[in-house]
Amino acid sequence: MKYLLLIIAFPFLFSCKKNSGGTSPAPVTSVSGVTKPSGVFSSAGATSATVLNNSNNRGVLIRAFWKDIEATEGSFNFTVLDNQINAIKSKNKKYSLAILAGGIGSPGWLISQKNVPYFDYLFQGQPYKLPLIWNDTALIYLGKLADKLAERYNNDTSLLLVYIPQMTANGVEGHLNGFNQTGFTNAGYTETKWINASVQNAKRFATAFSKKALAFEVHDLFNSSTPASAVINSLWADNTLDHRVGAAMWWISGGTTYQSGLITVLKNFPGDIYCQVIDRSDNTTSFPAGDYTKVFEQAKLIRARYIEPWDYEFSITTWNNNFTDFNTYADTLKKY
Repeated sequence: MKYLLLIIAFPFLFSCKKNSGGTSPAPVTSVSGVTKPSGVFSSAGATSATVLNNSNNRGVLIRAFWKDIEATEGSFNFTVLDNQINAIKSKNKKYSLAILAGGIGSPGWLISQKNVPYFDYLFQGQPYKLPLIWNDTALIYLGKLADKLAERYNNDTSLLLVYIPQMTANGVEGHLNGFNQTGFTNAGYTETKWINASVQNAKRFATAFSKKALAFEVHDLFNSSTPASAVINSLWADNTLDHRVGAAMWWISGGTTYQSGLITVLKNFPGDIYCQVIDRSDNTTSFPAGDYTKVFEQAKLIRARYIEPWDYEFSITTWNNNFTDFNTYADTLKKY
């Protein structure tokens, strides 16, 4: 059965940075031998000169929809990624990778040809179908996606971080904002099934990307921090993953009222934390008393090793000192 509901739009964050030229310092190699990113990356702008020429910017997040990479089952086209990667490498920068796998990014054939059950929803006013991650077929094809991506990029030393795709509202952030809990429960959702399927999918990507650091983005689900906490702590404690899978927080603002329980979870989390800023600095209502610098204070408080400001921040010079300071701080963190 299908259910229709309205998603409350949550900022879908991606942005970048700008400035003078310069080469990136050597990334940090962990005690496990995996090279992990540290410091300031841009959340977008893979082909933007203002982002790529910034001396404080160590890299760029690139992303693509699964449906654009595998429009037809088994036929992969990486052009949308390679064009961005080549631009980044031309400036001697590193990159992170996010593939949007959920409703807005999932290929139609997954439902129409493979009969994966789904949940109808609206995202930013547009209708989408969310394949249910606890379905075995959905997990199989996510695994095949992991294999193909890793076959192409696992040996690329410029790639430092892989965000684990999720079957969520936008396909990479771990939220179901706006979903009706009763409706989703009727479609089969339980915290246990969600946790187990998410861990299985994350391990599949970590196994494929055997030479990379990875991150699982966390949000409360139906006002509960339990699923996010269980997933990230299970992955970090799994000795077979060698402390390569950390947690991602794509909503860091410096504030403590939004998802306060999950902030506590992150404070207590023993592993790597990767952040993306919740908004542009000129949208001052997103930050405590309008103070954008609180973002960096909070990142240090939770021991985040990495942060992605929006690209707007690199079109101005206001935060250059904060970027430099965070880079210096991040390089002092414990190497797992």
